[in-house]
Amino acid sequence: MPAFEHAAEPRAITGKAKYRDDMLLPTNIMKDPRVAKGSTYSAHHKKVKAEAQALLSKSMGRGGEVGKEKRRPVKKKKSIYDYKPKEAGDNALDLAPHLVEQVAPIAVSSVDTQTAQFEARPPSPEFVPMKTGIDMTTQLSDEVFDFDIEVGPLLQVIVGKTMEQALLEVEGEAELRALEDECGRLGDEKKAEEERIRQMDLEAARVWKEKKEKVEAEIAFAKAQDEVRAKVAAVRCMKQILPNMLGEVYQGKVDRGEWVENDIASAFLPWLYASVEERMEGMRRGSELLDDVIVFSLEKAKALEKAAQEAEEQRLKELEEAKARLRAARMGKVKINITAGSVGLTEDKVVGPLDITGSDTVRDLEEKIKAWLTEEGIQFDAGESGFLQLGFEGEVLGGETVVLDIPGGGELSVIGTKTEAE
Repeated sequence: MPAFEHAAEPRAITGKAKYRDDMLLPTNIMKDPRVAKGSTYSAHHKKVKAEAQALLSKSMGRGGEVGKEKRRPVKKKKSIYDYKPKEAGDNALDLAPHLVEQVAPIAVSSVDTQTAQFEARPPSPEFVPMKTGIDMTTQLSDEVFDFDIEVGPLLQVIVGKTMEQALLEVEGEAELRALEDECGRLGDEKKAEEERIRQMDLEAARVWKEKKEKVEAEIAFAKAQDEVRAKVAAVRCMKQILPNMLGEVYQGKVDRGEWVENDIASAFLPWLYASVEERMEGMRRGSELLDDVIVFSLEKAKALEKAAQEAEEQRLKELEEAKARLRAARMGKVKINITAGSVGLTEDKVVGPLDITGSDTVRDLEEKIKAWLTEEGIQFDAGESGFLQLGFEGEVLGGETVVLDIPGGGELSVIGTKTEAE
């Protein structure tokens, strides 16, 4: 007997009706008995109409409220010969709602339940008679339980449950890995399929484009061929018809007097002369404009050249001024070797070093040599028309030579006096 029973037998859950309108199935009008077939003036039409009316009344007489509404008697057409019953003067009233007590219906619901039955009583243990004799007592150990004996089932359960759980976890992990691998494989297959479809689309697009280009090329070639054929036919027709036709047209014009010899002189030549004069006037104006442009260009070039020359002169002037400022800012020292017989000295002398500036010339240096010899108390022969004739590496230096522009270590020599050189 089962431990639990239901009050009602289990049953399948019924599906709910769908909220949608009933679909009207199409009917074949040729199979509908209500439709008369044949002539409308024949006797068969009346028979078919009566059968259709009977079938309609039978379908309307089925169960349901709709059937009740459709079972109303068909009103007959009134006639002047029909019997008219006497109409009652008063209308009967239903007094039941006012004389009978109205009892509101009470909602009643039935609920059943069934409690679980008790489990079966275990069987009674076998009867063991009480022991008698010397061994009637039993030796009990100090512990309540024997660990060595009773630990076995516990260990078996614990180990078994642990192994089962571990096995389930391992199987779950293996299944998850398998699912991941399968998902990866499916993803790769999907990507490969998408790539294949894309390649197919590209190939189809390429084929369609090539086909379209080929069709367009063929259409263009066909059009070109048609144009060439039309032109060739026109040229052939012109060559065949035009010579004879032109001669006939010209002769007809002459015969009718439409062509006059002075048409060219009166109509064409004035226009030609006017066109030639207009073109020559345009050429003349173009030449004048070109001359004006050339003159303007030359004047502008001269102005630019003059401005450039003035700018170059200004630049050279500024450069000379800068050189002069730099030369004046420079300082230096110079030594002069004077031999004993040059200026009347008894022995060779080394004059200096003398301080000079960047603007001192050889003439200025001679004046400084005179001043230095005078300060040192050395007797020398100055001469009437000059003093010294300085030289560098055997070459005579002019009076306007800048001393600091002379290369070398700053040692000059006296070649002779100016009076001797003269």
